[in-house]
Amino acid sequence: MTGRDLIAVYGRFGLIIAAFAFIAVIIAAPILPKSRTSAVVASKPHYDLDLHLPITPASFKRD
Repeated sequence: MTGRDLIAVYGRFGLIIAAFAFIAVIIAAPILPKSRTSAVVASKPHYDLDLHLPITPASFKRD
């Protein structure tokens, strides 16, 4: 086999593999999201409303 023949054979083989992969994606795309749980989870933001005054060494003054 010459170089051109090898390129033609490998090119055809690559196109066949690509076609099968393309068809598999088209078939699997609608099936896969139904078989698993949703990955998107919505939640409310959590804000901590604790009002603590900062304690510093200056606040420990003795009379």
